[in-house]
Amino acid sequence: MNLGQTAVTNAANLAFFMVNLSHHLLANFRQLNPGSGIIDLKAYYRGFRYVCEMLKMLPEIPEPILLTQIFAKLTALGRIHTVSTGVEPS
Repeated sequence: MNLGQTAVTNAANLAFFMVNLSHHLLANFRQLNPGSGIIDLKAYYRGFRYVCEMLKMLPEIPEPILLTQIFAKLTALGRIHTVSTGVEPS
């Protein structure tokens, strides 16, 4: 394992960058989802990615109303703080 000064400096700088980036993303995310935290932000982006990958496998894109419901439902999975999505639970 290489623990030279450059490697440690790069790791520390990457860690600071990630903290700053997550703080910025969380500030924007809280405008629509007040009280949300980092875990909620991670769950949202993970769900968003899953929906995008799922849509690539479908032969055609669903109707916009259904698409909105799918995004709302899947991006809410794994959240700590619930959000009112307007989608009825099943």
